[in-house]
Amino acid sequence: MSNMTAPATASEWITRLADEPDNATLRQAHDAWLMSSADNRADWEETLQVWQMLDMTVPVHGAEWAHRVRENTPQQDRISPAGRLAQAPRANTPGGTVSAKSRGGHSWRKAGFASGAVAAFMALALLVVLPGLMDRFEADYITGTAEMRVIDLPDGSVVHLGPESSVAIDFDAGRHITLLNGEAFFDVKPDSNRPFVVAAKETRTTVLGTAFNVRSDAAGVDVAVEHGHVRVDGSGVATPRDLRAGDAVHVMADGQTVTRKMSPALVASWRNGQLIAKDQAFADMVETVDRYHSGWVVVTDDRLAETSLTGFYDLTDPLAALQAMADAQGAEIQQVSPWMVLISPK
Repeated sequence: MSNMTAPATASEWITRLADEPDNATLRQAHDAWLMSSADNRADWEETLQVWQMLDMTVPVHGAEWAHRVRENTPQQDRISPAGRLAQAPRANTPGGTVSAKSRGGHSWRKAGFASGAVAAFMALALLVVLPGLMDRFEADYITGTAEMRVIDLPDGSVVHLGPESSVAIDFDAGRHITLLNGEAFFDVKPDSNRPFVVAAKETRTTVLGTAFNVRSDAAGVDVAVEHGHVRVDGSGVATPRDLRAGDAVHVMADGQTVTRKMSPALVASWRNGQLIAKDQAFADMVETVDRYHSGWVVVTDDRLAETSLTGFYDLTDPLAALQAMADAQGAEIQQVSPWMVLISPK
């Protein structure tokens, strides 16, 4: 191999093999990595399956190895990504208001870096702390960095609240949830007489019974459906959209919408510590990882922030995920303090 660092995870291997399909030395190193550990082989097969769900081109070498790995993996150990999501344990967290951590659950697009460390730090602190204080007054539930909660609602519906997120709940005259910030997955109990409504900014998602994910950040609002049927509309939506299983829509700040298809098994994969992206803005993916990181992550270049990213990343190790994302874009990361990481073009 070249002087480049050898890949350490299956997602890194598949990216390198796709970039260098004819590199015999790389293939030999990959063979050795696979043979060295049953965990590596299981990680590789799962990553291949996720890659195929994303409709990405799997390296020919990878396809060959998928067959060979399956031949040497007991049937009972073969679990698809969808199966892993279904088997994931539910968090043993009682309902109740969660006090915000110092970052207050706020998140924003971090593109650009002000000159002067003190000025930058003060500006970032103001952007983070003040909106977080507002969340405390409005929210019924708030999560901190890397914290996830399962909330049982009075009607039997369940909310999975992502890190650095906040929601307000109103069941007095219907079933109304306001996602103030961040991301949440909703598993809704059917009730034809009481529609379940989730508001995020000026976007409203209405359902009778379904499971879906809503994300709200500076770039807009995203809704994706695991199963069932939802309607996305509101004063901030130029064209209302009806979504079914595997449908997703991005509502931009100007109200315009972009729809796409995805595997239902990949909806809200963050619940199991996975970030799966297909043609997503680099800054948006960095922002997602930052919800699992105790400090600030800043993308210092606008062009880098706007590049498109596809990949499969481990949210349980945010710094490793950031490094893998930066490597994929030809960028580098620099940890300037225990509380700040910069991502810049090389």
